[in-house]
Amino acid sequence: MTLTIHEAFDLPSREDITAQEFVVKLQTEDDEARDRKLVEDYVFTPTVEQELPLIFDALRHVHERGEEMGRFIHGSFGSGKSHFMALLGMLLRNRDVAWSKKAEVIEALRPHREWIGDANLLVVRLHMLTADEEDFDRMVYEATNHALDLLGKAPFEFMNVDGVLDEMRREAEQYGDAFWTQLRDAGVLASQAAFEMLADGEPKDREDLARSFLTYKGRDTRSAGLDPNWGNGLQRLTAHVKAQGFGGLVFLVDEVMLWLGEKTEPEFKRAINQLNTMVDHATGRRAVPLFVFVARQRKLREFFPDWASDDAMEEHLAHHSKRFDQTTLQDVELRHICRQRVLKRLPANESEIAKVVDSLAEQHKKVLPALLQSADIDYLKDVYPFHPALIEMLIDISSLMQRERTALRLLYELLVVHYPDLPLGQFLPVGSAFEAIFPPQETPQGRKKLDDLQSIHRLYYERFRPAMEQMLELAKTDESFEFDADRQRVLDQLVKTALLAEVSPRLKGSGGMTVERLVRLNDADVDGHTDRGRMTQAHQSLVELARKVPGSLQVSGSGRTAVVTVVLQGANLEEYMERARAKVSAHHVRLKVFSEILRGALGLTGAKWEGQSSGPVEIEWRGTKRKGSLVIRNVREMSNAQFKPDEGELFRLVVDYPWDDPGHTVEADRVRAQQVRQREGRVPTVCWLPRHMTNHEIEDLTDYAAAQHLCSKEGAELLTRLAEHERTQVLRQAESRMSMMRGRIVETLSRVYREHGQVYALWGDMAERAPEPELADNLRRLAQDLLDQRFPLHPMFGKSYSTSNLKSLCEWLIEAANTPDQSAPYDDGVAKVLKDLGQPLELLDLGQTKGRLRQDTRYIKAVMEKASGERVAWDGIDEMLMTEYGFEPSVRNLFLLYVARLHSFRILSGDGTPQQLTHDGKARGGLVLERARLLTVAEWTRARDLGPALFAGLDAPSTNRTVSEQDSYVTALRERGVETRKHLQAVHTETVSIIGEAAAPESSRLALLREANTRLAPLAKTTDSHTALKELLAAWPDDASDDHRSVVREANGLRGAVESINKGGLDTLRQVPDTNSLVGEAREHIAALVALLRDDGERLSTDRIAKWNQATTALIQRIVAKGHATPPPPPPGSGPPAPPPPRTPPPPPPTESFHQASVDASSMDALSDFWLELRKKLQSKGGRVKLRVIVEDEG
Repeated sequence: MTLTIHEAFDLPSREDITAQEFVVKLQTEDDEARDRKLVEDYVFTPTVEQELPLIFDALRHVHERGEEMGRFIHGSFGSGKSHFMALLGMLLRNRDVAWSKKAEVIEALRPHREWIGDANLLVVRLHMLTADEEDFDRMVYEATNHALDLLGKAPFEFMNVDGVLDEMRREAEQYGDAFWTQLRDAGVLASQAAFEMLADGEPKDREDLARSFLTYKGRDTRSAGLDPNWGNGLQRLTAHVKAQGFGGLVFLVDEVMLWLGEKTEPEFKRAINQLNTMVDHATGRRAVPLFVFVARQRKLREFFPDWASDDAMEEHLAHHSKRFDQTTLQDVELRHICRQRVLKRLPANESEIAKVVDSLAEQHKKVLPALLQSADIDYLKDVYPFHPALIEMLIDISSLMQRERTALRLLYELLVVHYPDLPLGQFLPVGSAFEAIFPPQETPQGRKKLDDLQSIHRLYYERFRPAMEQMLELAKTDESFEFDADRQRVLDQLVKTALLAEVSPRLKGSGGMTVERLVRLNDADVDGHTDRGRMTQAHQSLVELARKVPGSLQVSGSGRTAVVTVVLQGANLEEYMERARAKVSAHHVRLKVFSEILRGALGLTGAKWEGQSSGPVEIEWRGTKRKGSLVIRNVREMSNAQFKPDEGELFRLVVDYPWDDPGHTVEADRVRAQQVRQREGRVPTVCWLPRHMTNHEIEDLTDYAAAQHLCSKEGAELLTRLAEHERTQVLRQAESRMSMMRGRIVETLSRVYREHGQVYALWGDMAERAPEPELADNLRRLAQDLLDQRFPLHPMFGKSYSTSNLKSLCEWLIEAANTPDQSAPYDDGVAKVLKDLGQPLELLDLGQTKGRLRQDTRYIKAVMEKASGERVAWDGIDEMLMTEYGFEPSVRNLFLLYVARLHSFRILSGDGTPQQLTHDGKARGGLVLERARLLTVAEWTRARDLGPALFAGLDAPSTNRTVSEQDSYVTALRERGVETRKHLQAVHTETVSIIGEAAAPESSRLALLREANTRLAPLAKTTDSHTALKELLAAWPDDASDDHRSVVREANGLRGAVESINKGGLDTLRQVPDTNSLVGEAREHIAALVALLRDDGERLSTDRIAKWNQATTALIQRIVAKGHATPPPPPPGSGPPAPPPPRTPPPPPPTESFHQASVDASSMDALSDFWLELRKKLQSKGGRVKLRVIVEDEG
């Protein structure tokens, strides 16, 4: 026989519940029986177990230092603050009733009991709502005196002494000597002089004087008022407490926030300042340590955002209470209190209860998080037979109700009064708490949200319950209307839960209250999914009830996902939704809404998708990013071309509409896709064909569009007759409806596309169902599966895939290819690139520190099979790498450069121009590979050394012996070689013109110039780079001391030197007549220049020529002084130019042509050849001859 809840748990009787006080108040007097019960019932929750040791440690340290300490006990209504303070007070008063409680935390605190006993603390308990006084300071004084009185100690006099003394002065001024005489006769004072002395004396003397005067007047000391200096008052108070034998003063202050809430702003601020002064003051060290514990509610706005009235209080309190630490009793404390205090299992049935609870936990572990975000299975085990959602709801509701209706009392009433016979294994429905919270005969009297609480009470008892009774009566007379007592019972629980959710944010949740949540929160049978028939019945019953109570109950949507909302007050959203539906019922409006929501569900966000039904998409596939496109369109109406990706796209995803014109089913879309595949062949496109939405599902789109319209500028005209607050309420409800409907539509789209839709690929053989649970993830997955079908041989790259890293890989491959064993070392920086890119491309094997090239794998073999000739068009290979393997341009370019360098191919453009390409991600076309010759390693080494040795500033090429490096190097050498030969030939010509043809054959310098010029001749030829370098190396011996190398390196300087010779001065010296006494010196000076130019023994430089020019000028000046010579024109750059000589007529033409030739005057080589041939003919003729040179343009 199944146990009932009453038989399984140790529960009190009905009478005990009525008599129990569930609201613990901080009592100012002891009651042994009451206190024993309070200690027995107290539950040490996890927060309390953690905080109590910290509090006691802080108390001990502060007491030892003789200072003050303040602490807020923070928590919402019903969180146990007062109960905690009561227990804390008993512990600090060292009462056995508290220290004898069996609990681990008490044992942990036991070492503190010794110093607490030695300290003999005076604990003052102050319940702010039961005190008689109006002012905080007087309440503190009075509470302290009450505590002293209970212990038989003298009270503290806290009167305003200055006020009494001022009163005595006023009476003396009014009555004169008679006043002092009366006081003397009454034994109060001896004289006025005695008054002045005592009034200026010690505080005790002043107080005695004031007290004697008040006694003389027959007045109580209270009539004197309080000392306005609160800080001084506390100094006196602690001194009095110490005088009574106490070592510390503890204040336990309860209900301070409720008391402050009734104060005016000035009164509020004054009380807060006084509270702060208790622990933060500048009046010096007090006689005994002072501790203040203040219970305060949590901010109400944390639960109900529309409660704004507490903000000012909270801000001021926070600003002036920074010296107060805080202990927060969390709302979840009710869970632990419920487990330890309410649900005490009877030992005899412990095993059976545990078995049942474990079974329930296993059933609920999947659905519980969906019902309540903060719940877990342990929570369920702690509070069974209550549902965690019911506990969370009670936390919210009890903070609204009057103080006597606490959550704890409601829990007991549910178990003992309302459901004592609930079978073990069943949950108390969440809705079952309704009548315990809102009894039919009691009007709610809550502290907050009173209007909502009363609306809930009125709606249920005056509208919903009568309407359900009418539905039951209708079923008796109308057989077509299916409704009976069982359905009424279920509907009653659902409605009650929906009503409670309107004032319980935790129960309602962020997504609203759906039919499915309502059913599950009131039903323990959750194996698999809740029965569809039960969900359908619940939805039908709620819809029918909504028709009976229009404007109060709203059911949006259909089936289990329909959202149920209760309108407690204000304008009726449904009325305005109906008007808005008429505005948005057109098909194009629904299509716009559908497209907007579908794009969001598919993750197609951003400006590029705003209002668009097609656009680009990018996915990650096998380590790469690939671009395609997505189209949202009716597949049946698409042309063949619209199925195909555009240029530059690898794939296309086509998402069909989940509806069509009447008469067309999903099959028509599938047939259309099949036709395209048959006619066009393989097309890299996937069609996602959903089932068609039902009328109810399409109505959801209309509802969303209607709510959206209400929130728009265009919809404002529908709300013009509403008051501002009503319009705000309607808009807020419309926004909520939009949010909830959007969620429902997304769920619908998930069903029609993912669960019931079909995937049809125009390439390969793909699964017919969308594989991923989320819509957006399916776009990526479908595109990836399609690319898997299209390029099955594409490798899986690692995370290092990028154009820059492919370039690094290419450089390493080239380095390895230039070694005899085709291997190269690698460091940590390169290792990841080689592993993530090189190994997937099967181009290498990696060892511990070195990698070795591979040329026997599929990718490189496929390339080399097509690149086996002497001249190869690259386009065919590039196309193969794309179509067969799906490689991107950056990978294809890697193969291009690697193969070209590995197998000595020169890369040419279509017109045969060599291309110096570097690795990048650009697609390339029209290239040709032409096999080229390379120098040997030794030759390349010599060539690398020779270039910089000949031409200053020329960089040696890379050690990588490649066609590209070889071509680039020869280009640089040619540029420098042609320029140098021009310099050498200019020096040769100038030198011959000065030293004369006769001396030229004997000139060692001219011989060097001619030989150097000849050795550079290979660089002037237009041969290929291999031939040019071979001939260059043959012309230049491997001798670093070769003088010809120096001539080449200094060619530019030599030319500058000879061109700076003062040729005018030279001619003047040559014309000096023999009769001139300086002719000998002139001849010697000319001979010195000739010797410098002719022989290479002395270094020819601009400095040497400058000195010769300077000596020439000086010598000519001396000759001019003799009067036998005309000064020569100044050397270049020495002054203004001389006037041109008179024009002489041209010489007559020669009678006979001795030698003629047609030459290219721009070619130094051609001119050199011409002069050499002419010189040979002249030498064969012999003797002195006179030459005329005639230059004519060729016709």
